[in-house]
Amino acid sequence: MTGELARQVVEQLKGTPFVLALLVINIIVLAGFAYTLHQVSNAMERRESILQSCIERSARP
Repeated sequence: MTGELARQVVEQLKGTPFVLALLVINIIVLAGFAYTLHQVSNAMERRESILQSCIERSARP
């Protein structure tokens, strides 16, 4: 049943290339946003660890 639905969706998209193009572009944009959020998260973690090491160094006598 699911396979039949998938085939029907693909057939409909073949008939409307504009909708297919929009779908592909949206997927690419969403993947770009996910990658950007991942990079921001990594940068925040690095900043947090640098700040923590600075705090630890300044607390030493």
